[in-house]
Amino acid sequence: MTRFRHLEIEDPLDPPTAEELAAVEEAVGARLPGPFVEFLATANGGRLDYSFDVPAGDGVLRMVFWSVLSTRRPLPGVPAHGKLLHEIEAERRLRGAGRHLLPFATDGGASVVYLDLSPEGYGRVVAFIEGLPQWTGVLQSALVTLAPDFDGFVSALYLNLEEERFHPQ
Repeated sequence: MTRFRHLEIEDPLDPPTAEELAAVEEAVGARLPGPFVEFLATANGGRLDYSFDVPAGDGVLRMVFWSVLSTRRPLPGVPAHGKLLHEIEAERRLRGAGRHLLPFATDGGASVVYLDLSPEGYGRVVAFIEGLPQWTGVLQSALVTLAPDFDGFVSALYLNLEEERFHPQ
């Protein structure tokens, strides 16, 4: 469980319980990959201030998916945003996300990172990027592949102290 301890994670919750993991797997109809379960043991519900470069036209768009969703079950009378089970349903309802897409992080706005658990894409990391500026040369909103697997996604995260969010290659 120390595999992702090199990441600076703010305010993570305790690791997910076996019951929480089983509920998530039932909701997406697939087993969670081991590296992702290990990540949740370290980052469950925490915040990551790491950037990820998303290809955009003739450059890259620097995104920060800082909010890791929590495996905790929503409590009655308490806002459920930020909880995996709630966000799975919300993404299906609002964006028509497929059954095997597991939202696991957000940028604090409308962009969401998913773990693709479909048989054909099992383990790849994709994101719905909301509202890309027209000058990026890509669609206003787009579903893009970020990495072929979860380890590749984590390996591409980096600390970024620059303000600029788009830079030409």
